[in-house]
Amino acid sequence: MSRIYIIKNALDQQEKITVESENILYTFLQEKTKHPQAKIYKGNPCPENDITPTRDNRASIARLMEMDDECTIVRYPGELSSTVTWIATKLLGQAVSALVKVPKAPTNNSSMTGSSNNNLSNPENRQRIKQRVPYILGAPKAIPDLFAPPYRYFKDGVEVEELLLSVCENPVKLSQFKTGDTPIQEIPGTSLSAYGLNQSLVGTETIFKWGDTFTEPPVIARQCDSINGQTALPPNSTRVEAGDIYFQYPNMIKANDQGTADRFNSFNINEALIISGANFGVGDLSITDQVTVDPVNKTFAIESTQNVLDYQNYRKINVTSLLVTDPENGQLDLAGLYDIDSITYVSNTYTIHLRNPVATNTNFSKVTEVLTSTISANLTANTANIFLDGEYVVTGVDTVNKQLTLATPSGVNSDWNKLADLEDQKTSTGNIKLRGSQDNWIGWFTIASPKATGLLLNFQALNGIYQGSDAKFVDIFVEYQQVVSDNPTGPVFNQTIRLNGKANNRDSVGGSMWINLPFSGAVRFRARRVNDNGDAVDLSDEVKFYTAYAIRYLSKLVYDNRVIIRQRTQATRAATAVDTRQTNCIAESLVYSFRGGVRSAELIPSRNMADLIIDLALNKLIGRRTLNEINTEEIYRVFDDVVEYFGSSKMAEFNYTLDNANQSFEEICRMMAGASGCNERRLNRALYFDFERADRQPILLFNHRNKKAKSEVRTYNFKVENNYDGVEITYVDSEAGWIEKTLKIPNNQITNPKKIDGYGIAYREQAHIIGWRAWNKLKYQRVNCKFDCFAEGELTERGDPIIIVDDTRLSPIALGDGSITSGEITAWNGLTIEISQPCTLTAGHDYVIHLQKKSGFTDQIPVSQGASEYELILARPPLEALVTEGEVKTVYSITVDDRQDDELFLVSTKNRNGVFENSISATNSDERYYRNDKDIINNLI
Repeated sequence: MSRIYIIKNALDQQEKITVESENILYTFLQEKTKHPQAKIYKGNPCPENDITPTRDNRASIARLMEMDDECTIVRYPGELSSTVTWIATKLLGQAVSALVKVPKAPTNNSSMTGSSNNNLSNPENRQRIKQRVPYILGAPKAIPDLFAPPYRYFKDGVEVEELLLSVCENPVKLSQFKTGDTPIQEIPGTSLSAYGLNQSLVGTETIFKWGDTFTEPPVIARQCDSINGQTALPPNSTRVEAGDIYFQYPNMIKANDQGTADRFNSFNINEALIISGANFGVGDLSITDQVTVDPVNKTFAIESTQNVLDYQNYRKINVTSLLVTDPENGQLDLAGLYDIDSITYVSNTYTIHLRNPVATNTNFSKVTEVLTSTISANLTANTANIFLDGEYVVTGVDTVNKQLTLATPSGVNSDWNKLADLEDQKTSTGNIKLRGSQDNWIGWFTIASPKATGLLLNFQALNGIYQGSDAKFVDIFVEYQQVVSDNPTGPVFNQTIRLNGKANNRDSVGGSMWINLPFSGAVRFRARRVNDNGDAVDLSDEVKFYTAYAIRYLSKLVYDNRVIIRQRTQATRAATAVDTRQTNCIAESLVYSFRGGVRSAELIPSRNMADLIIDLALNKLIGRRTLNEINTEEIYRVFDDVVEYFGSSKMAEFNYTLDNANQSFEEICRMMAGASGCNERRLNRALYFDFERADRQPILLFNHRNKKAKSEVRTYNFKVENNYDGVEITYVDSEAGWIEKTLKIPNNQITNPKKIDGYGIAYREQAHIIGWRAWNKLKYQRVNCKFDCFAEGELTERGDPIIIVDDTRLSPIALGDGSITSGEITAWNGLTIEISQPCTLTAGHDYVIHLQKKSGFTDQIPVSQGASEYELILARPPLEALVTEGEVKTVYSITVDDRQDDELFLVSTKNRNGVFENSISATNSDERYYRNDKDIINNLI
């Protein structure tokens, strides 16, 4: 099925309709009848893509019949359809008919086996030109990229495809190779070798191997898109076959039916025409018996008890089946229409003396001794007949008078003179074939590949090459020539290939022509079929020009930054039955472990985030860190805490392929953090992670002393953001065949979920925890706070817990009149502190003071009233010394003990506003965010 765009107005390409068609040519002819100036283009309309067929160029018609590409028909303005244009279209249609091969009637030959549907479909691995080479993290399903275009050829008649694939740039362990969902071990005829970094693409050193060893360098092929399965027409193809044709003296071929006469236009003046089947009078005599072939005497000696009347009057023998096995040249097919010099009969043996048999079939010259076989033939052209078969020259085409005129046909065949003695000087009608005689070239075609050193041309007979129960063959002749600056240069070289069919077998037959060019660079070529097996109803010998490539052999065989795969697949029944032809495997990254602060001696397979993060950080092109800039001990401790807290090592795994060229190291770390419930952190170039959980201590305290005046804005929400009713997280489930899945939380009935991409998540448990955290945060986020702050803001990052004193309204806690809940510490003596703002603690309540520590955390201490409203007594000494001197002092906030978490927030975003000035957005912290964190331990998943 092809998609065809029909542009109604050539001046406005927006005015178009789209149709789906099984026959591009038929659709075009329908448009051509209504719009005589219409043209058809392959793809987008432009002069280079014009494929409009013409009556005189039958190759253009044949190509259009066999195409299945996307095309565009443009209705150019011109005259309205008239009788003249209708006739022109009709003539084009007749030219088309001359090239359509009429389907043969099926025979009841039960010995036929096999199927024509044995072609390999196109591989689904893609080429990613100018894209980032994948980098494997963990053990994801890897779909290798095409490192070079795939190419195909035929070996021993079987189609073979070879692929050169690139997996990644980092060391990996490869396993579980499949084509689609089928393990390669279950596909006979498949060979696959994977080569690690610095391993040669030729030889036995591999990281994975199945099947045969690759001993030759890979072929780099550039395909010629113009070759799309064109049929190699025989030189004498039938153009007209009808039962109403008769012959009239002295030189005319005539028809009774106008439809037959219209097809006479398939012939041109001065073109050769071959008449077949013009035998009037005594009928042909069929003979099938044992035969002795004598190459020296040029005879067929047929042993037969059949009584042949007036055998000496037959002038031709049409051998439909004769296979002999020569001791030097093997099996030879001697079928053909031979001229007879004479026939003798002695003791039930008819000895037929042939006239120049090599001119009929060149295989006769390859017979080296007397051979015996079985012949199936017809004796024809009886002298008592009028036998008009032969090759003539057309001198006139007159469809109005329904006739073709030939140039002195009696000079070719004297039987034409016999027509003068017939009534009305004409024969009766008969089933006659009129065949063309020409070289049906496919091409020229040019492949401008600057480094090409060879050509690979593939030809295929999808339905086999046979006639009845006998094998046939097809010879293809190819010419090729160098092209320099778009101009053909130098001599024209040639090469021939023969496709041999199999007796009693209609399996596909293919052949490949490997040509070593005597030059390098651009080349043009063309091909034609040089033999004709006739038009018998049980003949199948249609051969197509399957594919063509300009090729060269890869010179670089060792890569230090690529893991390369070579794959060879034969078109076995198992291979052609695979629905999805996508090579894939499991690739597990190989990294050094730094657990304990010491690098492991060998690379080890690992999915642990700590190992992967350190590996990326040390990569010279990704993290670009040194080991001194990485706190390996702290990174391992954080992810060990993750495993212990959630109760599963899966929560510390990351399985992902980096393939985006614009993805930074920081973004990759953020993805890993998001898959494990952590937040990534960076101080200068030092890298670390913070595990987000309910029991974390706030790291900073913000009050009116370190917030910009009047910058704080608080928003209170009483419904879920955007009316979300749940969360839908998408991930790739490694335990279900690496298929993409979606997990809906809290249930499958949600209709307006917030959608989350679970990058690197490969387990349902992992998706469950991350998804529930996201949903709980949506449900219980009630307060959003945004404010501008000063130098302290540099110490916060997304996800950090902080204390924010509400400076937008009066304090809700029980304090005396004129009290202020936050400020700075102005003096400190033992357990007594002096504060910058007056505060009177009301009796009957327990109070807590939050102190900002120098280390970047806060200290919560019970507090009571001192000797004045500026003095408070601490219940215990602070964990760190308080700062009471200088520009920046210790800041504090006072809350009632049972509401001390009201001022606890999580940083959402931080944006720099200027030098030492930042804008921070935060949401309220709530222990209920983490209420599902223990679902793995509690077996709730």
